[in-house]
Amino acid sequence: MKTLRKTTLFFAVMGFMLASCGKDPVKKLAKTWQVTDIETATELPDSIKSQMLSGSQMVFTKDGHYTSSGGIGADQGTFSLDKEGKNLSTISQAGKSNSVYTIEKLSDEELVLKNNGNTVSLTAQK
Repeated sequence: MKTLRKTTLFFAVMGFMLASCGKDPVKKLAKTWQVTDIETATELPDSIKSQMLSGSQMVFTKDGHYTSSGGIGADQGTFSLDKEGKNLSTISQAGKSNSVYTIEKLSDEELVLKNNGNTVSLTAQK
């Protein structure tokens, strides 16, 4: 159960690392993202992974706020990107831990976040 909570929190934080390319990565990041895949440093049973993916999404806004919901857990707070748009920092207002994620990919359609050996893949919702 403790591992599941840590993994859930990790994925929520990773969702915040959504900016890596383009002139203004915040503009690319500012949208609703559906979590499509989660890879963890420790293998998860398919049933837990499916539960985490179920209805999981992250929403980033241009004014620097985020929310996450679904199987990855509910969270909200603020985020910031470094000047290069390669690192995403989150500050939870819901009592979860603050995190820094590496943005592996950020396009108009796809976001990939990494943190502590875990990877979260997201697709933009239309």
